[in-house]
Amino acid sequence: MIKLTKMAAVFFVLALVSFYLTPDVKAVSIDDLKNQIQQKQDKISDLKKQMDAYQNAIAQKQAQASTLKKQLNILDDQIARAELDIKTKELNLNTVSLEIQAVSLDIGGKERDLSDKKIKISEILRQLNRSDQRGILEVIALNNSLGQYFEELNYLAELQRTLQLNINNVQSAKVQLEHRQQDLGNYRSQLLKVKTELETARSQFSAQQDTKESLLRQTKLSESKYQSLLQQTILEQERANSDIRKMEQEVRQRLQLGGRLDQLDTNFIWSVKPYKGISTYFNDPNYIFRRYFEHPGIDIPQPQGSAIKAAAAGYVARAKDAGLGYSYIMIIHKDGFASVYGHVSRIDVTEDTYVAKGQVIGAVGGTPGTRGAGSLTTGPHLHFELRANGIPINPLDYLP
Repeated sequence: MIKLTKMAAVFFVLALVSFYLTPDVKAVSIDDLKNQIQQKQDKISDLKKQMDAYQNAIAQKQAQASTLKKQLNILDDQIARAELDIKTKELNLNTVSLEIQAVSLDIGGKERDLSDKKIKISEILRQLNRSDQRGILEVIALNNSLGQYFEELNYLAELQRTLQLNINNVQSAKVQLEHRQQDLGNYRSQLLKVKTELETARSQFSAQQDTKESLLRQTKLSESKYQSLLQQTILEQERANSDIRKMEQEVRQRLQLGGRLDQLDTNFIWSVKPYKGISTYFNDPNYIFRRYFEHPGIDIPQPQGSAIKAAAAGYVARAKDAGLGYSYIMIIHKDGFASVYGHVSRIDVTEDTYVAKGQVIGAVGGTPGTRGAGSLTTGPHLHFELRANGIPINPLDYLP
């Protein structure tokens, strides 16, 4: 049977203390990752300052009277800002990827640390078990004096205290490991979010380039042509808004007599899938015509002729075919909601009829010079609006 001396006990305890104070061998790698993360965050901060400068310049120019030259300058600023936004999102993506690497390394170190602590506990338990298996007489017989016997008792007490310390450290290490694993899950979710934001930024950049090219094609750098198209656009917007408000009030009053509308649901779905993100948001500060009116919906880039589905079941109050002008469809839903689908190149429903959720109601338009596009359009997309009691609301607050 192995007999532990007091000196052996001291060395054993010192070994445990050394174990807890020894730095993780992965610390250098994690520190290197953290330095890289900090550098990228500093670059992101600089890019955001540049983006803010462009945004201030855009706002100042939008507040001035619109001319073709100024509009082109605004688009140039928006394109430059969009490029910076893409770089920022790419850096964000790289930063989150580095965070995941750092957390993964930290988790690996904590798992090894936890495993080593459990091994140390097992060793202490074996030593205590050996002592427990010997009776008092045997212990006294193996020692030359009662003094040595009491020294061994003190050693066992110290061993028990060390055991409790190890158990506490294991519990703490397990909690830390669980927290880091949760952090890893959060960073992975953030990675997916940043990837989506990057795709949206690229979509907006592409849309702004298309807007500039479309404006050049339609105006042929003629100021008079631009002003003519601008006035047509403003007039189309005013007529559409007036028509939508009027028709919604009339149709809703008429439908209240029948009561069928109240039986329908308002769990809205996407009319078209936003595979390329959203090019213009609700009340978007970068909207090309913001000086004259707010953007009352969202623009979703889609190929010309793509199918448009009803966002919820409802009643077709308006199916406006304006030829080469601005064509749109308006559907009345229950609880005061209405949906509007603009720049449609084809209408597949008729007014005063009910439609089911997901039913194809028309086709995407928006390509300049095509049916339903209207004036000064920026390329094929669906303009989608939601209204509550006649007032435009942000569709993204109601879409899945």
